[in-house]
Amino acid sequence: MPSYRLELEIGDLRPGKTPNQVMETAVSSLGHHVDATDITVVAGTPRIVLRFTVPASSAAEEDTAARMAVRSTREAVVQVAGTGRHRLLRRRRGSWLAIG
Repeated sequence: MPSYRLELEIGDLRPGKTPNQVMETAVSSLGHHVDATDITVVAGTPRIVLRFTVPASSAAEEDTAARMAVRSTREAVVQVAGTGRHRLLRRRRGSWLAIG
């Protein structure tokens, strides 16, 4: 199964929302199996990291499925907290390569 990683910058929480809801929303909205989650801070900006898989098919179809999942996740998370930049990476031969 192709493995992907989403890194999404997180800003201020929306009124009435909790920090736990950010990751819960991200995981539930992704629509694919989530292998791991993490929260990091890079240059003072918090970011959530989700490692997930999509069903195997052609590389183009897999990347499209991953991009659609990221779009759904960003749309859901913005209801809980502000978001910033994101990176989508694909695991290939032991390395993470940016694809969008």
